[in-house]
Amino acid sequence: MPDANGAWESHRLLVAMLVLPILTFVVTYSISLSNGTMEYPYYFLSVSIESKPASCIGTFGLSATCLVAPFLAFIRYSFVRKHLEENMEKGAMFDKVKLWNRRAFYFAIFTGIGGHGVASFQSSVDDCGGEHWIVGVHLWFALMFFGGGAIYCIISYWLDLKLPNLGSPRERISRKIFCYGTIAQVFAVFCVLPGIYTWLGGEPAVIAIMSFLEVTTLGTFMSLGQGTYHPRVLYLATGFDG
Repeated sequence: MPDANGAWESHRLLVAMLVLPILTFVVTYSISLSNGTMEYPYYFLSVSIESKPASCIGTFGLSATCLVAPFLAFIRYSFVRKHLEENMEKGAMFDKVKLWNRRAFYFAIFTGIGGHGVASFQSSVDDCGGEHWIVGVHLWFALMFFGGGAIYCIISYWLDLKLPNLGSPRERISRKIFCYGTIAQVFAVFCVLPGIYTWLGGEPAVIAIMSFLEVTTLGTFMSLGQGTYHPRVLYLATGFDG
C-alpha cells in the first residue's frame, strides 16, 4: 500500500519481477510434465504453456511480469540519467551515454511487448483450432522477448563501463555476468547447437540442451530488475490533481 505521501516502495516491484516468472514456470512445467503434454527432449519454455491449464497460468504470470518490467527499467533509466548529469561533463560522450541510456529503456519496453506476445500466441496447433500462422507469430514475439532482453543486458553493461561509479560493486558484477552469459547463450542456441543438431542427424540430446539454455536465457529478461539501486528507500510517487 502507498504511504501517507502517496508513494510506493519500489522493492515490491523488484520482488514481483523476480518471483513471478520463476513461480509461473515452476507451476507450468510441473503441470505439463505431470499430464504428459511435455516430453523429452522438448523442455522449452513455450512447450510448458501450450496446453490448458498450464497455458492459462503461463499467460497470466508472464503477462503480469511483463507489465512490471518497464517500470523497473524506468527506475534504472532515471538513476543513470541523474548519475550522468552529476558526474560527467557535457560533451560528445555525455550525449552518447544519454542516448544509449534512453535506448536501453526503449528496448525494455520492446522486450515487455515481446513477452506479452509470447504469452498470448501459443506455439501449438491442436484440435481446438490452432493455426500454423500463430506459431510464426509466437516465434517473432519470442525473438523480441529474448533479443530485446539480450540487447538490454549488453547496453546496461556498456553504461557501467562508461560510468565507473554507477551502482554498487555487486550490481556491476551481476550486470557483467548477465552480459557475457547472454552473449554465450544466444550464440550457443542460435549458432552452435543448430549446426551440431544437423550434423548429428537430429540427436534428441541436442534439443534437450537447447531447451535448457533457452530456460537460462530467461535471465536476460529478469535482468531488467538489475540496477534498482537501494530498492527499500526509493519510492515511486503518484499524485492526482483535483
